[in-house]
Amino acid sequence: MGRPANKTYLLKLTSYAKEKAHGFGTTILVLFSILLLIIGKVNESSLSIFKSYFLDISSGFLTLLGKPVNSLSEGFYKINELVFLYSENQSLKQENNSLNKWKDLGLKLLVENEELKRLLNTANKDNQKFITARVISNSGGSYVKTITINVGSNDGVKVGNPVVNNWGMVGRVVDLGKNASRVLLTVDINSQIPVYFENSLHRAILVGNNSDLLELKFLKKRVILMDKERLMTSGEGGILPRGIPVGIYSKELNKKKNNKLVIPSKNWDKLNILRVILYDYEKSLD
Repeated sequence: MGRPANKTYLLKLTSYAKEKAHGFGTTILVLFSILLLIIGKVNESSLSIFKSYFLDISSGFLTLLGKPVNSLSEGFYKINELVFLYSENQSLKQENNSLNKWKDLGLKLLVENEELKRLLNTANKDNQKFITARVISNSGGSYVKTITINVGSNDGVKVGNPVVNNWGMVGRVVDLGKNASRVLLTVDINSQIPVYFENSLHRAILVGNNSDLLELKFLKKRVILMDKERLMTSGEGGILPRGIPVGIYSKELNKKKNNKLVIPSKNWDKLNILRVILYDYEKSLD
């Protein structure tokens, strides 16, 4: 609010200064004119030579006097022009900031739209029902790896339902509300998932350790593991459906490790839009 007031004051000041400058020049001209009249009336015949000489001098003086007045007027005009340009520049900056905000929003919506497309195009072997959910909070803690999503029992979600993205399983529902659910991520230390290797069919339990990696437990000894082989939910116990990707085994990662480490399906810091598979455990027993 301070800047417009300063601009208005500056415009008034320049206008006032111009009026005063022109008024001063006019006053000088009037005084010289009166002086010339007085000289003419005193002795017009005898002072004609002096009058002519004085007129030459006064005209030169008035010309010199007029130059600073004109320069001052031009200066005030340029100041007014600068004030206008500054105001125009500020207006353009505000418009540019507004356009940048709309651009950022458009890019965010574009990313979300692409993520939704990938989720919808993810293969669903058993034609299972699912509901799309958005992450509304992330525990982000060192000891608890959970997220909260914006769907609950009113949407058909049940405790134990797997939560996936377009890469695979990221967790399962452990607490349920009417309009929200808490999801235990696969990397949480309390997560245990029966899995099998997609090609070699070796079975194991995939557990979290509160890090960015998963660990294989209860894997048979002296088995040959293939590099970059996917681990899938086995469906044992009926709690989870069979065939959901959970992670990828990496030989490079396990060169100097006694335990078997697995790369999970997703970067946990970038979870945004997910899908809850509405898997009915009781019906699977029928």
